[in-house]
Order: sequence, then structure tokens, then C-alpha cells
Amino acid sequence: MAVSQNNAGIVTTWYLDYQGDALQVPQWPEGFSLLEAEVVSPEFSQFLFSAVGTPWGWFSRLSWTYQDWLDYLSTGQVRTWVLYKQGTPAGFIELWRHPEDENSVELKFFGIMPAFIGQGLGPKMALAAVALAQQWSPGRIWLNTCSDDHPAALKTYQSAGFVVVGEEQEVAALPANYDSLALAAPYVQSRLARFKQN
Repeated sequence: MAVSQNNAGIVTTWYLDYQGDALQVPQWPEGFSLLEAEVVSPEFSQFLFSAVGTPWGWFSRLSWTYQDWLDYLSTGQVRTWVLYKQGTPAGFIELWRHPEDENSVELKFFGIMPAFIGQGLGPKMALAAVALAQQWSPGRIWLNTCSDDHPAALKTYQSAGFVVVGEEQEVAALPANYDSLALAAPYVQSRLARFKQN
């Protein structure tokens, strides 16, 4: 979830469940392809999270170390797909199957690289995320988004068949040291230390 990039303010978080029909992964415009990142790579996943999320104030994983990323990605409960345009990453989808409910899949992270925003990719990505989640697990598909995410995020999810099932508001603000957090020092330092040992 993103939080306010200004001073502290009211942030609304919406919880959504998919209540639409079974879907097929959509066709992409010429030059685009959606591929699963099947090899565990903390470097690649950290890059995707930061590249897509920092414009929206994502910070939940900026404190993760290299080992945190490796442990998370190695659980077998996470799958990531990357949208490419002529070999360049344009966005990504991360699905997480909850260990306590193997039939529950959360659309954990989803987004478009800044250079590709405004090209109509969001709705197709949302439909693709649902179709991929349905293929992976037959049960509940859900997500949350907030008022500090992209202005079209909530509408995009609703257009894809998600329905708001809960809402909460809280006073929140971007951490004062967000510029420093965005450098992901714990990850960088732990990665350097790891490879110095080898």
C-alpha cells in the first residue's frame, strides 16, 4: 500500500474481492509480451518493486535485506509475471498464495513502469492478473488498494470484476526519510556483504 506523499492526511484503503467470471489472459498489442519470472532473483524482484512503486510511495519492502527477498521468493507461494515491450520491462504482476489457505490468491503487487503509464495497459494487466490467479488456484482472489495509489487504480480493479468488500481510513504520511528509504540500503548493503563472502 502507498501512503500520502504530502503531509499527514486521511488515506482510504479499499479491500476488494474478485466476483467476476473466469477469464483468459488478454492479447497484448504488438511488441508486448507477458512472461513469468520463473527463476528466483532477489535482484530482479527488488528492481521491479522499486521501479514501479517509488513514484507512489511504496515502502513496505524497502527495509528488506537480500536474505529477506530470497526467503520470500523461495517459499513457492509467490509468482511474478513481467510485461515487456520489445525487451524492456513495462510492468509486473505479483501473486501470493496464502499458506493458511491454498485456495486464496492475493494480487500482492501490480503496476506499470512510469514510462508506460497512460498507454491503456493497466486494465489489460488487471484482467491478466485475474486469469493467472484463476489458473493457479480455484478459490478467492483479492487485493487492497488505497487513495494514494494511481488515481485510476480502484476503477481499474472494479472494471476487471473486483468488488469493494471493506474500507478503512487512517491518518498516514510518507516517512520523512523516504528519499533515503528509496535507496533500499538494507538490501544493497546485505547484497554487497553476501557477495564479498563468496
